[in-house]
Amino acid sequence: MKTGILRKMDITNCGSATQISANYLLRIENEIIPMNSMLNKPIEIKFLGNIYCIRCGKKTSRSFGQGYCYPCFSTAPETEECVLRPELCKAHLGEARDLEFAKNHCLIDHFVYLAWSGGLKVGITRNTQIPTRWLDQGASRAIIICRTPNRYSAGMVEVELKKSYADKTNWQAMLKGLQDNDLDLRLEKEKALNFLKGKGFSYQAEADIVYCIQYPILHYPEKVKSFSFDKEAEFKGILNGIKGQYLILDSGRALNIRTHGGFQVEIKF
Repeated sequence: MKTGILRKMDITNCGSATQISANYLLRIENEIIPMNSMLNKPIEIKFLGNIYCIRCGKKTSRSFGQGYCYPCFSTAPETEECVLRPELCKAHLGEARDLEFAKNHCLIDHFVYLAWSGGLKVGITRNTQIPTRWLDQGASRAIIICRTPNRYSAGMVEVELKKSYADKTNWQAMLKGLQDNDLDLRLEKEKALNFLKGKGFSYQAEADIVYCIQYPILHYPEKVKSFSFDKEAEFKGILNGIKGQYLILDSGRALNIRTHGGFQVEIKF
């Protein structure tokens, strides 16, 4: 039995650069739990009723932005508006909650990509976050469309491509392992670049490399149901798989670990 504060799972790549294999690590206090080895075993996670800010550590009655107290959510550079809406980034204009943070997170090369995570979607990420971003989203295939010089530029390209592609993950389809094997990501990338051509965006096309990702899942459920500690105190069953930031039970119930950042829990295996 282990007690501690939930944070998003760390995910490492145990495969190659293009054939990616997800390995999950859950950190509870000072312990690291190798979650892949827990497949097909009983697991019980009990919410103890307390929530602590993952940034300042203070107790809070409610979690904001996946683990922050309201003061930190309102002031932390990690939760600035451009995190969710990169087209609103002003770091390139010298404006940010923390300019030193922005230098390392906004004023660096960003990728615009297409990924399949139960459906085709467009997204952006820092050049240092490949393949972490795709693993967090539960993508099974991805291709980089282009490289941009900063977060704002990537956001503007994404806004344009959202006219043709979704930008949200269909979490139920993703957890069911829904695939479209006829989808040609290279062709979709070509379409995206043609759509951007001549519109004045700042970007450079990247190589036509398709990344494939495997997750530790015994079998995909036919039905999935989201679990929340806001409604129930115990998440209990046989661990059937892990994908994105979700733990999936044999019953099809799925717990998003990242959503419950800061929740104090007791875990039994």
